[in-house]
Amino acid sequence: MLQKGLKELGILRGVGSSSYHKLNPTSIGHYLGMDIHDCSMVSFDGPLKPGVVITIEPGVYIPSSFNGPGRYRGIGIRIEDEVLITETGYEVLTASIPKEVKHIESLLNNFCHGMGTLDSQNN
Repeated sequence: MLQKGLKELGILRGVGSSSYHKLNPTSIGHYLGMDIHDCSMVSFDGPLKPGVVITIEPGVYIPSSFNGPGRYRGIGIRIEDEVLITETGYEVLTASIPKEVKHIESLLNNFCHGMGTLDSQNN
């Protein structure tokens, strides 16, 4: 889904996974624990057990040196969920957090409005 959207925006020209991985060199998520990233303490090839919390965090990071549309250079975005593995399945702990573009933009606009715009702060 991300690859398709990036292609529609002209950010990706091909549909190969290597093109996307250049813009997201991280994995899709990780374990979440007492020390935030408890990755070294767990197996990555076994089943998830009840009580475990993982993150699902697809993202895109476009370097300033990127050979693509200039307006996207130097930006990054990651939308993260925390997911609790339960006895019967899972529970998305961050389900109430906005993830749709219009909701995120509204929050950012309200945040900037309350503080003044970045342009007005730099003048």
